[in-house]
Amino acid sequence: MRVFGGQIPKGATELQAIAWAVEVLKRSAEYAGSRGITLGVEDDGGLTTAAGPTVEIVKRAASPWAGINADSGNLRVDGYSQFATMLPYATSVHLKRSIAGEDGKKEEADWKRLVTKVGKSGYKGYVGLEYCSGSAGR
Repeated sequence: MRVFGGQIPKGATELQAIAWAVEVLKRSAEYAGSRGITLGVEDDGGLTTAAGPTVEIVKRAASPWAGINADSGNLRVDGYSQFATMLPYATSVHLKRSIAGEDGKKEEADWKRLVTKVGKSGYKGYVGLEYCSGSAGR
């Protein structure tokens, strides 16, 4: 099940928001796990815009029922490197048509490069592919 980190509350630091997200994820993963459901924190805006905080939340939650829904198209800068950072914690993988370059500019994703990273990471699940024609998929 895909879950989101949400926005960092006004007046809070990123570290405070990570701590709050960890506590919520721990409780949620315990409940989900009792029903055989795995949670995947998606790298999609707010607190989880980048791989670092997303990985930190999942590592600190320390649950076999919580991981990352690694979405290659949601990262804002250096998408290939950040995507690779999340893969060891991936519960699901989602590839998109575009990815952020090192400079943050969107570019056509090199799916062979991404799939190679997925294979080298040891991930054994399904890989979703979102491909939209035109600018909507970028």
